[in-house]
Amino acid sequence: MSSSVPHLSPAQLRAALDVRDLSDPATGPHAIQCLTDRTVAALAGAWSCEVRWCRGPKIVPVTDNYDWLGYAPGAITREARYTRYVSATRMLRSHSTAMVPPALRRLARRPGGDDVLLTCTGMVYRRDAIDWQHSGTPHQLDLWRRRGVRRGGPGARRDSVRPAARAGRPPSRGAGRAGCATGSTWPSTRARSTSGRARPRRAVPSSHDSRP
Repeated sequence: MSSSVPHLSPAQLRAALDVRDLSDPATGPHAIQCLTDRTVAALAGAWSCEVRWCRGPKIVPVTDNYDWLGYAPGAITREARYTRYVSATRMLRSHSTAMVPPALRRLARRPGGDDVLLTCTGMVYRRDAIDWQHSGTPHQLDLWRRRGVRRGGPGARRDSVRPAARAGRPPSRGAGRAGCATGSTWPSTRARSTSGRARPRRAVPSSHDSRP
């Protein structure tokens, strides 16, 4: 990103960070937390998998928010009219998927069992015009399942990491996404069990991603 792209002022950054994250129990109870807990409990029960909660920082590297997720360097969503930049290399996360790259790095350091559900939830930051359909601070939920697929005899395992379900953003034609548009609450989610190649599947920006 060019250094000429405008950044948030200290006052703008403070105001953004002061908005309450309704998905965080540390800020007090809210119905969004009930929806999240029930969704995660249902998937964990159906799959008998370990659950790892991934509540990352609100200020994230641009690489985690865009580069590692397959966004092109010239993608329109990177422009300052859509993204709240803090510096040339950091920004307020524009979607909950920005928590996935660091979650996968932690998972690589501490793999755990053969079946792990990564739960990435929190408030994200947009530059949308605020109306009954849009919010500048929507809440999102990403659920990613890591399965150890055993092949080639005892002890041989290949990992598959795929999106299990998504909520809090528009439906996408991207790789394996499932979700619905929403402002600050989540409708029902759809989930599926997946397996396949031994590498994370990159999220592919869709037409909906032109406005994060």
